[in-house]
Parts: sequence; structure tokens; C-alpha cells
Amino acid sequence: MKSIDKLKRLTGESIKPPSAEVSMDESQRTRPSSEKQSQLDDLRRRIDSVVTRAAARGKAAQDEVRARGHRGLSEILSGEEIENEQGRFFLVSDVVRGSSRHGHRNIRDAYDFDMSAAAMLANNPLISGYCSSDALFLDTETTGLAGGTGTMAFLIGLGWFDEGHFQVRQILARDFGEEKAALVYLKAIAAGKKFLVTFNGKAFDVNLLTTRFIMNRMPSDLAGLPHLDLLHPSRRILGHRLENCRLVTLESDILGVEREGDIPGWEIPQRYFDWLRRRDPRLLADIFEHNRLDVISMATLTAHLVEILTAQAAAKYTHADDYLAAARLHLKRANAEGAQKILNIFQEDTCPEFSSRSNKKLAQLYKRTGKIDQAADIWRQMTACEPVEFYAISEMAKYLEHRERDYRQAKALIEKALAGYNKFSEDEKHSLSHRLPRLNVKLKIPR
Repeated sequence: MKSIDKLKRLTGESIKPPSAEVSMDESQRTRPSSEKQSQLDDLRRRIDSVVTRAAARGKAAQDEVRARGHRGLSEILSGEEIENEQGRFFLVSDVVRGSSRHGHRNIRDAYDFDMSAAAMLANNPLISGYCSSDALFLDTETTGLAGGTGTMAFLIGLGWFDEGHFQVRQILARDFGEEKAALVYLKAIAAGKKFLVTFNGKAFDVNLLTTRFIMNRMPSDLAGLPHLDLLHPSRRILGHRLENCRLVTLESDILGVEREGDIPGWEIPQRYFDWLRRRDPRLLADIFEHNRLDVISMATLTAHLVEILTAQAAAKYTHADDYLAAARLHLKRANAEGAQKILNIFQEDTCPEFSSRSNKKLAQLYKRTGKIDQAADIWRQMTACEPVEFYAISEMAKYLEHRERDYRQAKALIEKALAGYNKFSEDEKHSLSHRLPRLNVKLKIPR
């Protein structure tokens, strides 16, 4: 007999009788005997009992693993289980004292930063009306780096200034079922703050959290808060001297923070999935420290950028080009007064230690702010260096011709540059040579 026929017979289904058997009435062939039905019912009860007991044992084992993992978290992290109307989650609380060092500075040095400068960094004038303690610093660790509706923020790091100290809260959803309770706590904290500070949060963190609020059918005003995303001003002011503008790079090259044994960001999602399976709290310890440092570094990075933008007299660990980039940002925001305040740093000393590139930037800023004579001083210094730069010769020649009307000196400058040591391209040589006939006419020199 075929296997399928055996299965049908066991379950009482109709099967085609062998040709040698006596044909039965259709109703007789499709109706199992009472004895067979009793045996089948007994078998089903036995199977259900085995499945139920196995499921109970599996759930008990899972519950024990989960409980052991939760106890382990409390043992290695200074946190506690929090319960609200939507369930439970795990919360780690920390206070970074004002005297604590983070890289080059104490935490208290980052407190009470200039809000007008912060508003300019964010390009949002609303922020100028707040104070530094109104800021909520936010960073998330997620189950995926690409975002999307399937990605969850399992760890939400928050920080804020409180009387010169820095409060840190880290909200952990120990599994997917705790997300809603974690979001309720986040919403309560955010309700007491007036603006957000993130690093790449406009493109990632805030959008992700907004999506998670929607998917949990919860209202949230998070996306409506004024937002200072530090990535963009960091690129504009500091990017000129960095290999990249990742936060860890800014920490090491700008803030003086050196992380030891830091977990790479790409490894974090897998660590969380491993935690869900194994409930080993050691898998999460490095993630908590990574997130904590991110939140604190955002506070000190904000203070550093504000100090540059407000031109607090050549602060430590800054480059002259940082100030020049900040002056250009002031001009972009139509704040000529702020740009001039930065330029005043270089007013008396034209910074001979500047690179040629920096001198060029400074001269361009002087020119844009109407201080053409100060720009000319830099062009004059640059023309004395070899190999001479086309930019300096061209700008100085235009200055002598059109502002000083010293045609003879302009002509001599161009001829000396063309005859001396230079690295002019053919187009640059043509541009300078093209000026000579016009200068000769002005000098009334016959052709």
C-alpha cells in the first residue's frame, strides 16, 4: 500500500479500494469505523499533550534565560528595571560631574555655551532664545544601520546639562516587546526640553524614532523640536583638516578623546541579536559605553564649535583655518559683524606661520568684508615667496592697477613673476601677459 493511502486510512479519509476487494457503498467507504475513530482521537490527545508539555518546558527555559540575563544586566551596569503604563524596560542613569575630564576639557567648560552661536550653527534663530540646559542631546543604537520600518532603536542615549553637571540616561528595550515602554519614557524626557542636539540625527536618529512612534500608534513632538545637527557645522568648520567627519574622528583629532576597545558601529546590531538569543549581558556592556561617550562628546563638540564661532581669542586645540571657515559661515548667514570679530584676531598679526592656502583664505575674507588694504598686505607678503602663486600676483596686480593706480609697479610685478621661479599654467601665463599691453597704454609706452 502506498504511503499516502496509509496516511489517509489513519486519518479516516476516503481511499480507493484495491480491485480485488468487494466494492462497498460510498458512505461505507468514507466513514471510519468507531474503533478507528476512537484510536485517532486518542492519538490526537497524546500528540497535543506532548506538544503542550514541550511548549511549556520551552517557555519556562526561555523565561529563565531572560530572567538570568536581566539580573546580569543589573550586575554589570548601574541600571534598574523601570515600569510604566506600557510595560517595562531597563534604564541606566549616570551623572558626569562638572570637574570630570572629557578629552581636552572639563564638563563644566562645555556648560552655558553661547546660544546665538548655537542658533547660527543650527541655522535656526529660535535656539538663540533658549539656554544650554534646554538642550536634549540624543543618540541611538539600532538593529540596522540602513534605517527603514524594520529597524528599531533598542538603545536610546540622552544627555542634558544640570547645574554645571551632565546627566546621562540610557534607555534599553531588552527585547522588541519593551519598545513601547521605552518610547513612553523618551517622550516624557523630551517634553521637558526645548531643542535637540544630535550628530547626523536629522538624517537618521530622529526620522527613525518618529517612524517607531507612528508604528506603535503613539503621538510624538520629537520631530517638531528645533534641531542642531552637529555633523553639518563640523564639516563646514573642521572638515578641512580631517580625513572624515565621523564623530570618533572628531573626538580623537579635535576633542582629545581616545576610546580604548571601542566597539565599531557596524558590529552593534549583531551584538543585540546575539543578546536576544543568549541573554549574555556582556554583549551589551560595550554598546552602553559606546553610546555614553557619543552623548558626552556631542556636548563638548557643541562647546568647541561655539567657541570658534564666537572668536574667543585663539582657543586651544584650534587651527587658524578653523576660524577662517567660521568667518565664512558668518558671512553665509549674513552676519558681517561676527565675521569681523574673527578677522580681528588676525588684524595685528597676519600670521606668517599660515600656509599659503590659509593666507589666501584670509585675504579673500578681508576682500569680501571690504577691508581691501588688509587683503593687499597679505597679497604683498605672498608675492615675496617662491615659487610665486598666480593668485597673489593676479590680485596684487589688480590692486595696484585699479586702486593704487600704480601702473608702473603693477607692470614690474607681472614681468618679474613671469621671468622668475613660478609654476604658472599656460592659461595663467596668458592671463598675466594679457594685462601688460593695457598697462603700457596707461603708462603711455609705445608698442
